[in-house]
Amino acid sequence: MQRKEASTQAELDTIVAAGDIAIVRLGYFCVRESSHVVARGSSHVEAWESSHVVAWESSHVVAWGSSHVVARESSHVEAWGSSHVVARGSSHVEAWGSSHVVASKYVSVAIFQDKKGKVIGGIQIVPDYSTVKKWLDYQGVPVAKDRAVVLYKAVTDTFHSGHGFLYTPGTTTTAPDWDGEKRECGGGLHLCPSPAQAKVFHPEATKFLACTVAVEDLALGPMPLQYPNKIKARHIGKIVEVDYFTGNARKEQHADG
Repeated sequence: MQRKEASTQAELDTIVAAGDIAIVRLGYFCVRESSHVVARGSSHVEAWESSHVVAWESSHVVAWGSSHVVARESSHVEAWGSSHVVARGSSHVEAWGSSHVVASKYVSVAIFQDKKGKVIGGIQIVPDYSTVKKWLDYQGVPVAKDRAVVLYKAVTDTFHSGHGFLYTPGTTTTAPDWDGEKRECGGGLHLCPSPAQAKVFHPEATKFLACTVAVEDLALGPMPLQYPNKIKARHIGKIVEVDYFTGNARKEQHADG
């Protein structure tokens, strides 16, 4: 088994297909089945099924299924399903579902688990995001003086969401099915605190949007939330296409933007 560097998803797929270890840096990658990946720099990796990822530096890994992640230095891992994470250094782990986390002394672990999950060691935190204000505080979303916030959406090349709703840059839009706090999924325009978190809900997305929303137009579903990394909006007052990695507006805007 050889170690080979991959700078694109296609290169990673080729290395994994050959049974070798892929080393990825500075990009967004998705690994499936029994892939073995070493992530460095500011890589963002989604690991599915029984993938094995070793994350270094400030890598970000989202682990699903029965993936195994070893996180070092200041890596950030979101563990879902029955994933197993061993975290060291100043890594940060979000533990979901029945995931199993073993953390060293200075690793912070945010716990969102059911009774089957287990966290050993680390600095364990159970977040409170039971209101819109608490959710914004938990996610670190700043509120402007005019009571507006900026949240993000992942869309296709034609600016459609994974469910087919159109978000045109340079325009505003309103949810046709708004239902306030009645449902967590559906009944609004669903947004996330960052482009990376938005992509988790739409892995095939190719474009990313910053959406300006009034705090009064936000709602959460009934507690406990299944997906606390998203919130829904009644109305979006401004839509701007942004860069995935920086969140900054892209130079080429659309419509009247």
